[in-house]
Amino acid sequence: MNHWTTHQLTEFFAAVCGPQEELSAVMVAVERAAEVLETEIGAVLRDGRVQVAWGLGRDELDTLLAGDQRPATLTVPGLDELHVTSARFSGDPNGALLVARAGDPLDPEERQLLQAMAQTIGLALANIGLLTAERRLREEREREATERLALIDSLREARHDSLTGLPTRVLFLEMLAEKLAGDAPTSVLFIDLDRFKAVNDSLGHRAGDELLGLVAGRVRACLRPADTAARIGGDEFAILLDTCPADQAVPVAQRLIDTIKQPFVVGGQEVFIGASIGIAAGPGPAPGEVLGNADVAMYRAKQEGPGRVVLFEPQMHAEALARLTLNGDLQRALTLGEFRLQYQPLISLDTGEPVGVEALVRWQNPERGYVSPADFVPMAEETGLISDLGRWVLNTAGRQAAVWRRIRPDLGINVNVSGRQLTDPQFASDVERMLNDTRLPPQAVTLELTESVLMSDPRTAIACLRDLQDLGVDVSIDDFGTGYSSLSYLQRLPVDELKIDRAFISKGQPTTADLAVIRTIVELARTLRLRTVIEGIETEAQRNAMRLLGCDLGQGYHLCRPVHPEDLLASLSTPLAA
Repeated sequence: MNHWTTHQLTEFFAAVCGPQEELSAVMVAVERAAEVLETEIGAVLRDGRVQVAWGLGRDELDTLLAGDQRPATLTVPGLDELHVTSARFSGDPNGALLVARAGDPLDPEERQLLQAMAQTIGLALANIGLLTAERRLREEREREATERLALIDSLREARHDSLTGLPTRVLFLEMLAEKLAGDAPTSVLFIDLDRFKAVNDSLGHRAGDELLGLVAGRVRACLRPADTAARIGGDEFAILLDTCPADQAVPVAQRLIDTIKQPFVVGGQEVFIGASIGIAAGPGPAPGEVLGNADVAMYRAKQEGPGRVVLFEPQMHAEALARLTLNGDLQRALTLGEFRLQYQPLISLDTGEPVGVEALVRWQNPERGYVSPADFVPMAEETGLISDLGRWVLNTAGRQAAVWRRIRPDLGINVNVSGRQLTDPQFASDVERMLNDTRLPPQAVTLELTESVLMSDPRTAIACLRDLQDLGVDVSIDDFGTGYSSLSYLQRLPVDELKIDRAFISKGQPTTADLAVIRTIVELARTLRLRTVIEGIETEAQRNAMRLLGCDLGQGYHLCRPVHPEDLLASLSTPLAA
């Protein structure tokens, strides 16, 4: 070969070895070979079939080359007769480089160059094969390493909560099993945060996550080094108290409640939550059973009110089963139309005239009979059904009030609102839609919220109440006087009414202390330009006492019992003597 041919071969080798994939290398080789040898057609054959073709379609060339013997010439429409020359790859007898040229066939020197190119392709493909195998092996090893790391991470995540750094339920149960295997007493505390969902719904999930991290820090700070805290899921935590009988766990639980109810600063805002705690002890039952017993006790604690501690007792399991059954019936009750509303008037203590009615939800189950709101309302809150139930109450009461106002144009309607409803972003829209559908004037509607709901997160409550204030409806603080209202927040809350809790006159004849508290609330309301309602008037003496203290409105069995809607107008027809 002359110098020119050697130079071309060197360039050819560099071009073919450039691609990392076999097909790309073959395509480059065919195109370069056809250019160097000035042929009309170039191709690479593998196992007798055309793998890549240049200058002619692969399938067409495959057809022309078909047969046991490779033809010396090809006849292609539009071209002169083509002389065919091929050379096998080195190291691969099943691979060949083929060219076809019009005019003169390849001379010996060109044939030698073609053979060199074919050998070069064989070497390049073998090199690419080795590199590809090495790359795949490396990728496989990297994939396996990544999978091992992911498995390690997943195992760690299964055993440690990524948000709080605390053990998860899986690791907690393993640790509990180890402790229960010994003879030392072991107590488990099951903690459920009160009002956490209100914070999560109003401030967002990021704020909720931040709050959970802060709670975890406070929980750890209350424990001994030998004790263990875990996040069980959601807003639930568990504590493993080593060598601690159940009765000694109660002070620890109370200490946890006291520290959790202190204000948290989340996203620059001060929020208040609480905790309910159930306690169960071992040794004895299996780890899952001990944790489940503590969970059952925690639900009893929540039933008794926020910030309670309850020790597990065996009969609680039967109660939990009954509660589960009740929950199933409750879920179906709204769909089946088992809820009804009764209405209890609010009476002016000065004139004896009714000024409004409060809508009270009742549940009449075909099998259970009458179910007390004290039993099903907390469960509706817990399961989230309260939003749908509350919307039904709002709309039903609104439509009924619109009917009554055709006869009694000044009659107002009071509707109770849960904490979950208040923080629901759609609640103000629900109220506005009810006003539009019923054409009730906004001032005819009063929404009642308990003091504890409003004060659990005052800043959020104020923001939600502003939306209601913009609609023109009134807001009442229900059960006032039994919570922990801050006067500074009370001045800022956009409310119109204080409804004094019945506890202050429940003794039949109010004590001097009770009357002093009521007088203070009435004077406070006057200062803030709020009307007052006293609940639970059962006797004429109570009614006279409340009127003399300056209460604006009264409500109770002595004034009028709750009645069905069809009986209300008749019950209002005879005013009480002033």
